Amino acid sequence: MIRGIMIRKLSILCLSILFCGSVAWAADSAGNRKDQTVRLGMKTGLHVFYLVSTPFVLEFPGEDFTFGLVYGSGDLTTTQTSTTYSGGGYSSVTVTDTWKFTTSELTGRYYIGNSFNIPFGVAMYNIHKDDWMYTDGTTWDLDYKMTQLNLGIGNEWTYDWGGYLGIDWFQGGSKLSDKVSVKQKSGSVSSTSKTGAEKESTDISAFAGVLIFTFGFGF
Repeated sequence: MIRGIMIRKLSILCLSILFCGSVAWAADSAGNRKDQTVRLGMKTGLHVFYLVSTPFVLEFPGEDFTFGLVYGSGDLTTTQTSTTYSGGGYSSVTVTDTWKFTTSELTGRYYIGNSFNIPFGVAMYNIHKDDWMYTDGTTWDLDYKMTQLNLGIGNEWTYDWGGYLGIDWFQGGSKLSDKVSVKQKSGSVSSTSKTGAEKESTDISAFAGVLIFTFGFGF
């Protein structure tokens, strides 16, 4: 799973580098944006949700403002190994967990000049885990939803031939609200295990990222 994600990310990065090589074709990014009605693209970068979900982007560009929708989902697999002592010897147990990350965003960009811009928006992030096991053997379904404001700085180049590349150098986040849902699947209910399941979800702050790439084609 991790290997597949890395191959996909490396492919996206290579495409981004190819776009960067044609900056000369984006001398009039503002004019090129103005001539487009809609554009489709993808988003990735050093941001946990974008790395895992690689969301698709639908945008409505303009000379001064661009507004868009972002959506995607993907799985993150983690492993945890613990060592126990039993019968005069030690044994290791490895547990593999799969977490589903879903990205939903309403986005905007305010352009200051030809390419420099202020990206902003509202993000709805969701993390879901089936059959999470607490230390007492009980299993739970975890669901965590967060709504946050995003704000950053970036550049975006729109090329004469229709393609575009945006690089958000930094994107910060401010949490507006979050909600935790836990549902027991098996084992005996105890206040300790329920608290542990809820804590697994709530130890989360607003998400931020750097070097966030958005690229695609406009019409």
